[in-house]
Amino acid sequence: MHVLLIVLAFAIVIFRLGEGRPVGSSSAGAVLDVWMLPAVAGGAVIGAALLVASASPKTLALLGRVGLPSVQVRHRAQANGLVWAAIGLLAVHFTAPAFEPLPGGALLAALVLGLGLGTGTAHLHAAAVSHEAYRTFNLVAMLLASGALASMSLTPTGSWWTLNFSTLGTSDDIAAACFNVAIVVSGLAMALLGPALTRALRAPRFGLRRGGLTTIRVLIAVIGASLMGVGLVPIDGATDLHNLFACGAAAGFAVLSIGVRGYARRMPRTLVVFSYAAITVEVAAMVAYDRLGLFNLTVFEIVAFSLVFAWLIALVATTSAAAADERSPARRRFVARRRRKPEVAAARTRPPARSGGSTPLHRGRPRRRTPRVRGALPRRLVAAHPEEPPDARLRESRGV
Repeated sequence: MHVLLIVLAFAIVIFRLGEGRPVGSSSAGAVLDVWMLPAVAGGAVIGAALLVASASPKTLALLGRVGLPSVQVRHRAQANGLVWAAIGLLAVHFTAPAFEPLPGGALLAALVLGLGLGTGTAHLHAAAVSHEAYRTFNLVAMLLASGALASMSLTPTGSWWTLNFSTLGTSDDIAAACFNVAIVVSGLAMALLGPALTRALRAPRFGLRRGGLTTIRVLIAVIGASLMGVGLVPIDGATDLHNLFACGAAAGFAVLSIGVRGYARRMPRTLVVFSYAAITVEVAAMVAYDRLGLFNLTVFEIVAFSLVFAWLIALVATTSAAAADERSPARRRFVARRRRKPEVAAARTRPPARSGGSTPLHRGRPRRRTPRVRGALPRRLVAAHPEEPPDARLRESRGV
C-alpha cells in the first residue's frame, strides 16, 4: 500500500510540474491533457525504483525466476538514494521563497538538501537493506514526504510557507487530503512499528536497562499518535489541540534523543553521536527561527520532521547492523579464539610432572579422573609398612 500511495503522489507532482502552473496557484478546472501520460510514466519509474530498492528477498527471488536480471545491493542503494534526492530537490522547488533569506538562496539549498539526502540514504540503505523493519519504515518516511510534495503542488493557499507546514492541510480539497492522509498513515505506521524498530535492542550486547526498551517503544508510539493528531485535527479547526499534538511529537523526540544513553548501557556510538547532533541541530534551528529570524516556521518544521524520521531510521540501521555483526561467523570465530587464549596460557604454565610419579600432563588435553570403586580404601589409608594392618589407620581415624 505504501508503494502505491507514493507512486500516486509522484504522479500528481510530475503532472503539476508539466502544467507549469505557479507554485501555490489553484488546481481547479485542470483537465486531463498531454501531461497525463508523462505523469503516469514518471510514477511507474518511481514505482520500479522502489520495487528494486525495498523488495524483500522472496520478491527478488521471484523476479529472478521470471527471467529478470539479479539486483545487487549497490543498485538498490542507488535507486533509494535517487528517489530521496528527488524528494529533496522538489521540496525546495515548491518552497523556494522560504529559502531566499539564506545564503545562496533556494539553489544552494536544493543542491545541499538533494545531495545530502541522496548520498546519506544511499549509504544507509546499503548497510541496512537486509532488515525488513528498516525497509518498511523507509517507505513510511517516503510516503509522508511524497504526500507533502503532492499537497504542495496542488494547494490553492498561496504563500502557505509564510505561515506554517500544517497550512497544507487546511484547504478542504484534494491538496489537503494528500497532506492529511499521508501524515495520518505515516503516524499510524510509526506507532505500530515500534516493536519492530526496536527488536534488535534485545540483544545482550546492548545491555538494556530495566524499563529501557518499554520506554523507547512508548515514546515512539507517542510520536506516531501525535503525528496522527496533527493530520486528523487541522490547524484551522481546533488550533490549540493541533498545537498540542505537534508539541507532543517534538517532546517525545527530545526525550528519545537526550536520554539515548539511559535506555541501554552500550548503545551504538553512531546512534549516540547522531542523537546529540540532532538535538543540537533542532535547537540551532529554533534559535535561527525564533531569535535571529533567518527563516520562518515552515523551514523549522521541515527540519524537525526530517530529524524525527532520520533518527528512527538510524536506530534501526545501527542496532540491526550491530546485532548482525554479533551473529556473523567471523565474529563468533574471533570470540572463540579470545575464550581459548586463557586456557592455552594456563596449560603452558602448568608445572611439569614429577619424575617417577604420575603420568605427564598433555598440553591442551584435560586429565581423566579414575572413577573410585565403591568399598575401596583411599590411598592415604594404606598401611604405612608391611607390619601394620591395612585398616589400622582407618580405625584410628574413626576413633575405634
